[in-house]
Amino acid sequence: MTNLILTLAFLFPVSATPSEEGCLANIIFAESRGESIEGAVAVGQATVNRAKRTGKSICNLSGVSRLTPPRGLISHYTALAKSVMHGKESIVRNSDSWNVGTKPRYSGEIVRQIGGHVFYVMSRL
Repeated sequence: MTNLILTLAFLFPVSATPSEEGCLANIIFAESRGESIEGAVAVGQATVNRAKRTGKSICNLSGVSRLTPPRGLISHYTALAKSVMHGKESIVRNSDSWNVGTKPRYSGEIVRQIGGHVFYVMSRL
């Protein structure tokens, strides 16, 4: 009986307001494609930093891409989002922005490069 309930819950998810973890999972998936786990976590941490700095919910951030991971990867990206939201130390310190390749022309301090992403603190958001 439990397996049937879990199967039905998986096939017909309850429609609810998006959770912060779900929104973060979608951002990590969309923004960290091709990166290692470390790069994906770094994108998540910079996203959380941006939300804190702007005082916005992760679900209401602008300037970030969101894509729902394929069904087989949802649990992976949700676990990454949970670990980012509940983690104590940040590998990108206070970075709130990232770019692929190089930092754009915006003024700001580069904090770290992980894989193909450059993480930095934008001077103004």
